Amino acid sequence: MIRLKKLAEEVNGHLVGEGNTPITGVAGIKEAKKGEISFLTNVSYQKYLKDTKASAVIVGENTNVQDIGNLNAIIVKNPPLAYAIVADLFNTRTHKQTVGRSRLAFIAKGAKISKTASIAPFVHIEDGVVIKKNVTIFPFVYIGRNSTVGDGTQIFPNVTIYDGVKIGRNVIVHSGTVIGSDGFAYTWDGSKHVKIPQLGSVEIEDEVEIGSNVTIDRASLEKTIIKKGVKIDNLVQIAHNVTIGENSIIVAQVGIAGSATIGKNVVLAGQAGVRDHVIVGDNVQAGGQTGITKDVPANSLIMGTPHLPFKEWAKLQGYFKMLPQLFAKMKQVEKKLNLEGEDD
Repeated sequence: MIRLKKLAEEVNGHLVGEGNTPITGVAGIKEAKKGEISFLTNVSYQKYLKDTKASAVIVGENTNVQDIGNLNAIIVKNPPLAYAIVADLFNTRTHKQTVGRSRLAFIAKGAKISKTASIAPFVHIEDGVVIKKNVTIFPFVYIGRNSTVGDGTQIFPNVTIYDGVKIGRNVIVHSGTVIGSDGFAYTWDGSKHVKIPQLGSVEIEDEVEIGSNVTIDRASLEKTIIKKGVKIDNLVQIAHNVTIGENSIIVAQVGIAGSATIGKNVVLAGQAGVRDHVIVGDNVQAGGQTGITKDVPANSLIMGTPHLPFKEWAKLQGYFKMLPQLFAKMKQVEKKLNLEGEDD
């Protein structure tokens, strides 16, 4: 239980109402009960304020005060950020295991494991691996030779990490992900496809989160690099020699082809595709299913396949919707011209 005034201090918000109100948890605005705090991150949900059973609500500065009524409220500049902070305070989920090595784990003699690391049953760690402080590795994880896992990193069940992968501090890797598998590289000898050896590695920098069933291929010669603070959703394919810049967001089912470079603070929405050797500049935002076929300047907002500036794409979408009407008019004109031709 946390008093409402304490929560207001934690999020640097303006408290409206009774600060001693006890808060025992977080819930959605429609589902919340007495003792819980809810949040309003979308204006369309303001209509639910009058009926919510929540003991308090987090709202933005643009919320209509009349809609709040007699509710206890914390008014903040950034409601999603405030919610994230409050939700973390009530987060009872724990991913920690008992510190130490399970007797059912295989750890090669040449591996170096911190005494504060947690190694679950059925983990397989090869020779030359370095596992640093406070790392948590869950069951059925495989870590190949000469890989490194940095302080505080969590690796969930059934993750496969191939040889020579470097993972930084406070990284989260969710179940089913594969890091360091071979890049897709073949050459034609006239009769068959000949595999090109992939001799490089993968480097994951600090504070990266990688979703479930993501594949990150090793470089052909140098490194595939995921830089600090990148967040990758589930079911993403990142090919060999790709670089993703700091704090970029890669949403589910995105595919990034070999040797593409993604800048800082980029957002690639669901099912976007990036062609090989393309450079996407800093702060670019690409809408869902965008096909990026050539270099994109920094600070661009793009959409469509092949990609276009968003305003241009939106204009063309408007024309596309008008095509049935235009087609009907053209049929009328054609019919009229045919009739006039018969009269002549």
